[in-house]
Amino acid sequence: MDILKNNKKKESDRHSSSKSSVLKYLAKSIESPTIPEIAEYLNISVPTGTKVVMDLVNDGYIVKDGKRVVENGRKPTQYRINQEKFYVVGVEVLSKWIHVSIRKPNLESVHEQLSREFVLEDSPACLDFIETFISKTIEDSKISKENIIGVGVGMIGDIDVHVNQPSNYYSELSDALTQHLKSRLDLPVVIDNDTRAIAIAEQTIGAAKDFEDALIVKVSRSLGIAMIVGGTLVSGTKGFAGNLAHMQFNESKNRLCVCGKTGCLGTEIGGTALKNELEESLKENKTSIKFDLETSNSSTYHQILEAAQKGDGLSVKLIQDQGEKLGAALGNILNLLNPELVVIGGEFVMVMDIFMDAVKMGIRKSALLDSLNNCEIRSTTLGRYLSSKAGACLMLKSAEMIDY
Repeated sequence: MDILKNNKKKESDRHSSSKSSVLKYLAKSIESPTIPEIAEYLNISVPTGTKVVMDLVNDGYIVKDGKRVVENGRKPTQYRINQEKFYVVGVEVLSKWIHVSIRKPNLESVHEQLSREFVLEDSPACLDFIETFISKTIEDSKISKENIIGVGVGMIGDIDVHVNQPSNYYSELSDALTQHLKSRLDLPVVIDNDTRAIAIAEQTIGAAKDFEDALIVKVSRSLGIAMIVGGTLVSGTKGFAGNLAHMQFNESKNRLCVCGKTGCLGTEIGGTALKNELEESLKENKTSIKFDLETSNSSTYHQILEAAQKGDGLSVKLIQDQGEKLGAALGNILNLLNPELVVIGGEFVMVMDIFMDAVKMGIRKSALLDSLNNCEIRSTTLGRYLSSKAGACLMLKSAEMIDY
């Protein structure tokens, strides 16, 4: 949306910049401010603030939100952003899942679509599918692009934050993936790793909202971590920070990781590892009321999580074993970074009552007491299906329309 762009070359541009600043301020305000409060925050005069606000009201971008209750004098009018005038597109791209939603600035979903048939590949056909799926979702929502702030994409894998380019996908494009999608969708686009996008959501609306130093851990098909230090999300020199799955854990199973090495933590924790653990356990003649060796290869990790919910002892044990291993690894990170909060989320939220106690036990085995006693260990409050909402938070952060 042009009104959110800052350009200070001319007087009209300065007025437009003031409008943009007011909208960003209102979008982040918990309570609806008055014109004097808006003027004070933006360091402009009350007459200038009044003109800017009235222009935005006339254009429909902001609306009156009642009168402020005061003890004496006239009750001043309060203003808020018009939630029906702004929208953001959130996208989640995982190895076997794509989810797109159209949301208001308050993150209320107005339209969404997903595909479980999607498989992420480094191919023109896959990229074309992603472009078409996003475009079709926007088209089906009946929302004009004039009212869309932009598109935020949370994508699995390493993302070069300097150009918003995945390191393992679509590197043969003439432009970075961000620019490619921007030209195809005709909208601003920002891309980041899916776990860091989730961390932004946790900072904005989740368990990490009031914390300066936190670890956000995602346990789904794969394993990821995002680190918040001093209120800032750590990306690393090129954006490759958070590769918890490739921490050398030195277990004896000798499983080959996708990176080509053995001993990686990601081969021991997560949905893919859970499937391997089930098959290996059944080969060792361990029993299950839900699975047998003949059918285990076709089972999904979600089915193992569901079996644990229904009391299958083997599934419960495998999940608890993973929890202890994850906890032991996190204990080492607690000793290194001394965070005040650890949030565990991802698809394993399905079995958090089984998983979390094991994680905490594992942390106790490796964390120093001083670090552990000053750190809260929580499960996510955002649920299992965070999906594209995190991508929407990523775009709203880029547009400076959320507080984090």
